[in-house]
Amino acid sequence: MMRDHYVFTNGRLQRKQNTVYYVAEEGGRKPLPIEKIRNLHIFGEVDMNTKLLNYLSQYDVCLHIYNYYGFYAGTYYPREKNVSGFL
Repeated sequence: MMRDHYVFTNGRLQRKQNTVYYVAEEGGRKPLPIEKIRNLHIFGEVDMNTKLLNYLSQYDVCLHIYNYYGFYAGTYYPREKNVSGFL
């Protein structure tokens, strides 16, 4: 079952050995079940890099960004794959 995942605190999203981790500023590291996530909603100040974005694209995970006040700012949307090939 695919579901949405929400991040409300500041920290860092990182990929390490084909696992996505959320590392909070206060400490603590939490693995995210990337195979079960369809949308990832980011409400805090979160650092990430292109290695993570490429990995999210492989699993068709959309990344939605919100500003400090909770208003929608934008989305990273991976390209769609066609059955007959790539467009």
